[in-house]
Amino acid sequence: NSVKFTPAGESITVSAEHDGDSFVRFVVRDCGAGIAEENIPHVFDRFWQARHGSRTGAGLGLAIARGIVTAHGGTITVSSKLGEGSEFAFTLPVIA
Repeated sequence: NSVKFTPAGESITVSAEHDGDSFVRFVVRDCGAGIAEENIPHVFDRFWQARHGSRTGAGLGLAIARGIVTAHGGTITVSSKLGEGSEFAFTLPVIA
């Protein structure tokens, strides 16, 4: 999604870090269009898509991502500002 919604020539940052002793936190940040505040509660819903621009895809990607992350004991979040970009972060437990 970051690649799809970030203008050509702009950057996307991907990082991973230990979040305490039990989890690794992965973060994807972009400087794309961002998500309107009223839409944020819906981004992980199945088949949901914002009503702007080209509607490519089925609206399942983030719902599937949430299912995979939670099935492995992690969490997934989003923060965004319209016109400034978005940050998606998820945690996964460290398996020793």
